[in-house]
Amino acid sequence: MDIDAFFASVEQLLIPSLRGRPVVVGNGVIASCSYEARAAGLGAGMPLHEARRLCPRAVFLEGRYPIYRCFAEQVWRICRRYTCGLETYLDEAYGDAGGIPMYREGGPLTVGRKLQRQVRQEVGLPVSVGLAANRMLAKIASASVKPKGVAWVRPGEEERFLDSLTIEKLLGVGHKTAERLRDLNIHTVAALRALPREALRAMFGQRGEVLYERCRGRDVQRIRPAAMPRTISRETTFHQPTCDPAEIRGMLFYLLERAMRAVRQAGLLAGCAELSIRYDDWKELAAGRSLPQPTDVDDEVYQLVLERLNQLYRRRVALRHVGVVLSRFRPRGGDGELFEPTQRVRRRSLHRAIDRIRDRWGHAAVVTGESAELLGRLRQNDYGFVLRTPSLTK
Repeated sequence: MDIDAFFASVEQLLIPSLRGRPVVVGNGVIASCSYEARAAGLGAGMPLHEARRLCPRAVFLEGRYPIYRCFAEQVWRICRRYTCGLETYLDEAYGDAGGIPMYREGGPLTVGRKLQRQVRQEVGLPVSVGLAANRMLAKIASASVKPKGVAWVRPGEEERFLDSLTIEKLLGVGHKTAERLRDLNIHTVAALRALPREALRAMFGQRGEVLYERCRGRDVQRIRPAAMPRTISRETTFHQPTCDPAEIRGMLFYLLERAMRAVRQAGLLAGCAELSIRYDDWKELAAGRSLPQPTDVDDEVYQLVLERLNQLYRRRVALRHVGVVLSRFRPRGGDGELFEPTQRVRRRSLHRAIDRIRDRWGHAAVVTGESAELLGRLRQNDYGFVLRTPSLTK
């Protein structure tokens, strides 16, 4: 799956006045641009001065990369409902859907359209989906139907799908490789397939072996799901330095519930929590502690965070910045969870129910615990409270 014109699409989603207008995101060169900007000849990697010359009416933005990562995580969370393994990058992901009963669900195209529709409804971003026997073909299929398309390369039709593509569309064929092939009057993947393995090996070495396989629709790369994170953190700077205990506790609760939601989404339990604070005079302190038992229940971690706050915040100086860091994760589902206290089981069920509501309607749909202290102090949008600096760093 590819998120279409990712950075620009996020900006158009957050700023409705940008919809339908050429939008460019980048600093020095274009990192992302909307399809309206592409229609004017703009593209990724183009210097901004050239982009301004070609499209003076475009809106140029430097970019808000922590926010983009937040949106990407929302999209990948939906993808995980359809896969048993997901390899993610900033604006694209590869998933193994081998465990899904495709035909019971209506077939691959139906599943792809359902996935696309759910991303649009729940996150608001346009995506393109490619379905195929391997990641290379799926990526090419997705690119062939951008934007907002769904493509399926049926088993046995891999070579037919590739035949009409220009050689530049084949993964692993860069500018120099394409130039050498064109010198031999090879312009399409079908023509490349006519070359014997020995010729490709003589021209490109080991890379020639890869090209020989790929032009036949074969790819040895496998899905590599992300490793377990070492930490999950959420932090932010107050709009104004504050000594108000209610505001400080409200912000810490809000940051912690964002972090714990990420823990549950990853299917993990946190074993350690750390609090960091920064005073208005820039003095920084941090303290952490292991939890009595790894958990994904907010309240259990919040009590430890409050203890650390009482330990650290001893000066009569306003706080400028606060953050929480969770670590020492282990996968959820161990034998010990079979004998958990009823109260913990109930609270976990409550948190998961709230997560489902927020997945569907946005984080701001439910305000819980001491984060209610932020109501009236901070603006809200669908994605939660509007903070001075994004909290969703990892």
